[in-house]
Amino acid sequence: MGVRVKRALAAGAAGVLAAVSGVVTNLITDSPSWTLVIALAVLVSAGVGAQVYLNDSGTAQGGPVSVLAAGPGSIAIGGSAHGSVRAGGQHRGGGEVPMGPGGGITAVGGGSVAIGGDALGPVSAEADTER
Repeated sequence: MGVRVKRALAAGAAGVLAAVSGVVTNLITDSPSWTLVIALAVLVSAGVGAQVYLNDSGTAQGGPVSVLAAGPGSIAIGGSAHGSVRAGGQHRGGGEVPMGPGGGITAVGGGSVAIGGDALGPVSAEADTER
């Protein structure tokens, strides 16, 4: 099972746990009992566990992700871009650009853009090719 599927299941479980916790809280206020209080504690703990999993599974395992802008005029952003991003440069043919350690976020060509998170604004890239 892939990470995306696990995250989707954890998000769904967190939502269901929150809804059931609300119902149990309502039942406790109507007729308090130790059984319902313990059930609420278990539900809240499971919801916290789902949220912790969602938070931890969105980060890189084994250290920070490398960010490498290797081409002339290229831009590499490790997280999200909240404004407009515009790159431009000349691409001179030939030559091999190494990838960052473990892949990472890599903008290789001239005027290329690589964004590791969400692009919340317009992104444009222009590159002139010279051989």
